[in-house]
Formats: sequence, structure tokens, C-alpha cells
Amino acid sequence: MSLAGRLEEVELAELLHFLALGSRTGRVMLSRRDGHGVIVVRLGRLVYAASSSIRETFGSILVSQGLVTPEALASALERQHASAEGRKLGDLLVEAGSLTEDQLVDALKQQTGLVVQELCRWKEGYFRFEVMPVASGGEIGVDAEELVVPAGIATEQVLLEAMTQLDEDGGEPQWETPSGPRAIVASSFSPVLRAETWLGVVRRAAPVVSRGLLLVVRGDEARGSGHFGPGGQLGANDVARGIRLSLGEPSAVSVAVERRVTWRGAVPETPANEQLLAQLGGARPSEAVVVPMLVREGAGLVLYGDDAPDGRAIGPVEELEWALLEAGLAMERDLLDERLRAFERVRGYRP
Repeated sequence: MSLAGRLEEVELAELLHFLALGSRTGRVMLSRRDGHGVIVVRLGRLVYAASSSIRETFGSILVSQGLVTPEALASALERQHASAEGRKLGDLLVEAGSLTEDQLVDALKQQTGLVVQELCRWKEGYFRFEVMPVASGGEIGVDAEELVVPAGIATEQVLLEAMTQLDEDGGEPQWETPSGPRAIVASSFSPVLRAETWLGVVRRAAPVVSRGLLLVVRGDEARGSGHFGPGGQLGANDVARGIRLSLGEPSAVSVAVERRVTWRGAVPETPANEQLLAQLGGARPSEAVVVPMLVREGAGLVLYGDDAPDGRAIGPVEELEWALLEAGLAMERDLLDERLRAFERVRGYRP
């Protein structure tokens, strides 16, 4: 499964934010006319980043930061060259006592952050995210294995630091209302679902489940926003609008939201589940799936789907997850547009 697009439409910070929220594992490939880059994530955390625009070696970075001496670096490079095992430079420096383990990890994190910051400056080009396994130990299949951060780095932390630096470098005045990609990470969020976004979810979800319901999460409640039946036929809006589920009561929806992972199975007989099925109407499903996409703390989307009434087997759940990811991206873009308009309004009143 992959996700591809243009950086003019989806900024890198936006994409990384959603990969972190969904705890995705895979590789982001970036390209433009004068360069290329790659970012590897494991469970939403950054483990590797490289760019053709940054060609400084890890050894020279350590020397420039004053972490190791040129002599210690030269000695470690000689041992690395002589080693038949292809050992990492950082491990050899730690082994020789030239660098502590904590210093090595900090240096790797700093280097990864600098690369991500540079890539976030790209305003045009193409991106492609591909789901793929990324080993938690050993090599992960990248050009510079010595720059891999084994434990990963919190993506939100790197994005906040990158956006802060970009703000400072740009010299733009800091108004009270945030703007630009930083709003993606730091602003409050109130989900608003446009009709085009909902129809996009239906197109992706209809081949996977017989009927579906999209809910908007606000605080401790999930409210129906739209639903469809067999073949993707849209149902009456008043049915969806009449559905409200308390996330404090046990249900398939509340479990998925609380755990932030997709839930799948036979629907348990709890009051909240029975209420949901009664409002949807029709035969009781033999299997259902619930996919959460929490784009902010206490806010987001949930897609419920099942095999009623025709008993058609549920298809690849990954399609539903990508449908919600795309819907969330669209909602974030709407938020960003609103922030930009607010920024322009505030700026217009400035001398």
C-alpha cells in the first residue's frame, strides 16, 4: 500500500504528522528537479533521514560539533575500513571511549532533525510513502546505516523544532495566530467534514464493507456524519445525524478510539453497540471493523463498517485506513487554510 502526491498539495510536515498519528511504518521518498530525499519511520517515529542536499559525513559532523577529535575519528575510520563486519563508525568511537553512548544518540537525533528541517523547506516536488517492514535491530536497508536512530525520535518533537527554525530563518513577524505548517502540529482542532471529503471516503470504503458510518469525534462523544449502504449508496442524512455515542460507554467504537488502533470482529452485545446497530437498521452483522483517525487530542474521525445486510466478506482493512488518512489530510488542509486567512486578517490590521 502506498500514498503519493505533490508537495504543493500536501506539505511534508503534514504528511509526517499523520504517519505519526497512525503509527505507520515505512519509507517516504521525496524528489524534485534538483534533489531527492528519504525518511524512514517505524511506528510513526523517525529512524532515518537523508537528503542529497546535505552531503557532510557523520564523522565530520562529530568533529565540527567538538564531540570527537580529528585523531580519534581517523583512528576509528581505519578500524572501520579494516573490519570485515562493516561495523558502524559511531559504535567504534563509543567502544574506543572517544564518545559516550548518550552523545552518539544525541548527535544522530540532531542530524536527523537537520535533514528533516531541510526537507520541510521543499515547497514543490513529489512524495511517495510506501508501507514496508523496518527492522527494530540491525540494518534497515538504507545507504548510510550509521545514521540510523535505532529507538527512533518522536516525530512531533522534530516537526516543532523544524517549524520553529523555519519561522526564525524566514524572519516573518510572529502574530498571535499561528500560520504555515507549524499550525498543523501546534494548533487546536475542531473537525469539519466537507461533502467532497465524505464522498472520497465512500469511494474508498464501499468496495471493502457492505455498509459504513462515518463519525466525527469531539471530546468524549462520537457523532454520526454520514453513512452508506450496499454498493456505496448514500443513506438518509438524518439517520447519521441522529447517531451519538458516548465514548465513556463500552463499544467497538470506544475501544478503537481509546487504543488508537483498528478494531475488527463480531460486535459484542453492549448497550452502546446495540443502540448503534438499531439506528443503522437491517440485519445484525456477523463481522464489523472500526478505524479511528484522531487528528488532535480529543478530535478526529472514526469509520465503522460491517458486512450487513448481504453478508459480503469485509475486504482489505488497509483501504479503510487510507481512506481515513486522506480524509484527515483534507481536514487538516482546511484547518491550515483557515489559519492562513486568520493570519492575513490579523496582518492586515498591522501597520
